[in-house]
Amino acid sequence: MYNSAARALNGAGHNPKAERDDPFMSLEDKELVARAQHDDPSAFEILVRRYQEKAYAIAYNMCSGDSEEAQELTQEAFLRAFRSLKNFRGKSSFYTWFYRILVNTCLDSRRRRKRWERIFTFWRRDRRERTDSKEMDEDYPDPGANSNPMTALNGKQLAQEISQALEALPEKQRVIFQLKVLHGMKIREIAQIVGSAEGTVKSHLFRATHFLRDALQDWVQP
Repeated sequence: MYNSAARALNGAGHNPKAERDDPFMSLEDKELVARAQHDDPSAFEILVRRYQEKAYAIAYNMCSGDSEEAQELTQEAFLRAFRSLKNFRGKSSFYTWFYRILVNTCLDSRRRRKRWERIFTFWRRDRRERTDSKEMDEDYPDPGANSNPMTALNGKQLAQEISQALEALPEKQRVIFQLKVLHGMKIREIAQIVGSAEGTVKSHLFRATHFLRDALQDWVQP
């Protein structure tokens, strides 16, 4: 079963015809989980194929658009789920249980990264001070002769301000906002994923939305 899961996690091919022909594809998550818990070699592979696309999208947003890290964290989350699958009791749906693992995996990574960032802050600052302007220019090549410099600048500035505004949110508010607004999840689903009451989720979402609206008010069209 582990080898089957590993093949799926390593991108064992998205083959629509094969998926249509696979009799397991019509099974509900509950049945697939039961089969996987009894060491069925194909059931967990189907669960990975069923949820890997949305899982990657969630990780991508939580990693601030770092595709390589998102792929690594998506794989790590599926492996965590695989190792914990026998402990899954079905008190929630499989996908909310798994997405909770995924969110916690991403948050763990953020915390690890921030610890390393604190350690290396002085090193990076010193390195920047010793880098001459020519080397700095080489790090940022010309985006292209046909591009509009002001459009590119404005787009980059907006992206930076959105990223900064999201980073300024408390951790739980940021996660809830991303799950609701970027991924269209229901309040009930988000509550199960983050382990909070639905009323608490609504409160966090309200505060995050108003904070971001104020932070980005210069970009709102009159």
